[in-house]
Amino acid sequence: MTTTSRDSGPSSSIGIMRFFDADSGGPKVSPEFVVAIALAFTLFIALLHFT
Repeated sequence: MTTTSRDSGPSSSIGIMRFFDADSGGPKVSPEFVVAIALAFTLFIALLHFT
């Protein structure tokens, strides 16, 4: 039985990492900005609902 020196996970997780490592060239938005926009939108909708 041969042993390999590489210890890698399932091929599906490797594919996902390769996908997210690729630079798409789109707009760069920080995660904090996305959360802030989502919260602002949620508060706006709640305000419209209760008024």
